[in-house]
Amino acid sequence: MVVSILFSMILIKLGGSVVTDKSKSMTARHDVIDRLAAEIASVPDKRIIIHGGGSFGHIKAKEYQLHKGFTDESQRDGICQVQNDMRVLNRLIKDGLRKAGIPLASIPAGAIATFDNGKLAKFPSDVFAHYLNIGITPISFGDVVVDKSRGISICSGDDIMVKLATDLKAEKCIFVTAVDGIFPSYPPKDGEGPIPEITPGHEVMFTVKDTDVTGSMQRKLELMFGIARAGCQVQIVNGLVPGRLADVLQGKQTVGTIVKGD
Repeated sequence: MVVSILFSMILIKLGGSVVTDKSKSMTARHDVIDRLAAEIASVPDKRIIIHGGGSFGHIKAKEYQLHKGFTDESQRDGICQVQNDMRVLNRLIKDGLRKAGIPLASIPAGAIATFDNGKLAKFPSDVFAHYLNIGITPISFGDVVVDKSRGISICSGDDIMVKLATDLKAEKCIFVTAVDGIFPSYPPKDGEGPIPEITPGHEVMFTVKDTDVTGSMQRKLELMFGIARAGCQVQIVNGLVPGRLADVLQGKQTVGTIVKGD
């Protein structure tokens, strides 16, 4: 479904590794959240904000094996815990954005998304477009969602980014991460900088897999290629370095990786 919006729009994904300390359960980076909120607010563009789960989502989701679907009654408590914890993180991020003067509408994926056999089947992008059209910034996040075949699935923030970028014809998608961009190898070699611009044919040595339940860095990059092929400008930037997100939003050159679809 393609939804009409009345203006150009930017999608911003705040990665879980940026807004939380992924090594410590339920640990938010409050100072980083507040700074990123101020950087976002400094540019009066229409935007949708998506955030990951980090230590509020991935640790318990992995413990209860929620990414494998509903396989055991013991998962029930885990489903409820992860959904609750993600809403706690969402409130913390909303608080930072509101302090920066951004009017928000929170739209949890668990309340609106339907999966089927691990794939996103239904997602009402028109709800996001409506809020944008009346001057309110929608915010959503990775979540446990209904799956018609498997009982439950994990809807990642990246899944939401792909869907919204395609349906709403986003002008730019910015992935705010805890690294400078895509490197020629993982882990990066000493002194190795990020690839300034990457296309699907560019060889990257993914020697270390991401431990997230939502997939590896390689899968995330493939999703970014898909967004870029749909005509959206895609850029990866390090949100732990002050000013870089603001630079990208303002159209300035900065350290990072531009992802091209071809």
